[in-house]
Amino acid sequence: MRLTVLAGSLVLGWVTAASAADYAGAISAYRRAHGMPAVKLDAKLNAMALRQAQAMSATGSVSHSAGASFFTRIAPLKKQRAAENIGAGFISFAEMLKQWENSAGHRENLLMLGAKRVGVAYVDNPKSPYRKFWAMVISD
Repeated sequence: MRLTVLAGSLVLGWVTAASAADYAGAISAYRRAHGMPAVKLDAKLNAMALRQAQAMSATGSVSHSAGASFFTRIAPLKKQRAAENIGAGFISFAEMLKQWENSAGHRENLLMLGAKRVGVAYVDNPKSPYRKFWAMVISD
């Protein structure tokens, strides 16, 4: 299994911070197009997203509770508000983002009021029918 990480490295894979910044830029462009302020890429949120993508890949499931509940995973953020989008089976970020845009709950998270920071990560798993697991964490 090849792991690909945004804003960090693991034993088997690496994606540049520029790619992660591109994903944050695409989310910011979507937010601006809907009258919302841009968000900035955040290393802590990237790490949270990566852990979720890894947990989903390891379990082969697209679930907010893979590994641990969302509320347990965001506890280190203290009292900040946060939301999470997940998905799998989309090879490019553009495809994943489009799916999130077309889903009411995911779109609400992308346009979260007061959001200032975002992290996005994916994990490749060629042994899974999904092939790629995505996670995004957005926070104020």
